[in-house]
Amino acid sequence: MEKQIANIKSILTEDFESELFLASLDSLNDKGNKLRFNNFAYSIRELSRHFLHRLAPNENVQACTWYTKETENGLPTRAQRIKYAVQGGITDALLKGYGIDTAHFLKSVKAIKQSIDVLSKYTHINPDVFNLEHIEIEKRSTSVLSDFGNFVVSMVSCRSQLMALLEGKIEEAAIDTVIRASFENIDSIAPHYSLEEAYVNSYTVVEINEDQIIVAVEGEINVTLSWGSCSDRNNGDGHDVEDTFPFSTIVRYWINEDFPDEEPEVDAPGVDTSKWDINPDDEF
Repeated sequence: MEKQIANIKSILTEDFESELFLASLDSLNDKGNKLRFNNFAYSIRELSRHFLHRLAPNENVQACTWYTKETENGLPTRAQRIKYAVQGGITDALLKGYGIDTAHFLKSVKAIKQSIDVLSKYTHINPDVFNLEHIEIEKRSTSVLSDFGNFVVSMVSCRSQLMALLEGKIEEAAIDTVIRASFENIDSIAPHYSLEEAYVNSYTVVEINEDQIIVAVEGEINVTLSWGSCSDRNNGDGHDVEDTFPFSTIVRYWINEDFPDEEPEVDAPGVDTSKWDINPDDEF
């Protein structure tokens, strides 16, 4: 169960959500309280409402091609929010086209929806849900936390499988942009620089929204910093320094049957040159 709890904590990016989750677990562990499962049930249910609305905002879900109106007010259902949190605007058909198994996702969506629905039963105190036996509490709480944890696993799995499809292609897109870019902060270090090499260290699918798969890329560039003209350096008056700087950028792929397409949108890369910053407290 520790692993499932860790999975749930990984998607709680706001302090309030983290504190509410810990308070829910504290209620569950308060074995002297006859309402301990009831308190856990309503607090964990409210937690799910908060993080599902954050992970799946109304306008984003409604903009998905797979979205259909299922409520009178047109707001997304809980199941639709869960689906969006896992796969964004990617339809089930596209996922299958990408070679991604949707069976696990569908099972996870159904399980967490049912789990949240069941929790509602325990928020209204009646004799049949009051002072539950310890064994029943353990069974029910384990099931709830498992369903929540598996929901997170589905989110991670979808992104990981998309990342696998990018292997060998994300590097080309990012490095091509880096090679063509100019970096003012490197220009501020030396009068001239030349880019010798660029390579990608890591990439992560950080978001799947209604129409894009967004990938964060990190890597390094090797450069030669030059002071003085060519003739100065030939006469021993100039100076060259080779150095390496980390870079980062965002690559955006449109959600379509051609993913990963050959011409994604790549944000202007940023290079970290902070190691060359002069600290006014340094002694010379």
